[in-house]
Amino acid sequence: MEKIKVLVNFDHPKVKPIAFERNSRTYKISDINLVYHEREGSQTVFYFYVCDNANSYKLRFEPETLEWFLLEN
Repeated sequence: MEKIKVLVNFDHPKVKPIAFERNSRTYKISDINLVYHEREGSQTVFYFYVCDNANSYKLRFEPETLEWFLLEN
């Protein structure tokens, strides 16, 4: 699990990632293929399956801390 920076559009109640930065490189998200959430203890964690026209990625968003993580690519 790698912590990343994500540019996001918050359109209550929706969260839409637009791009993310990893190793000083920016990846523009072209599609959001799947979004789901799970409860982990007292917090809800959101997962986004996204792609950038070349690769697919799984992102994790923790709303209590506003932190984003890259789980798979």
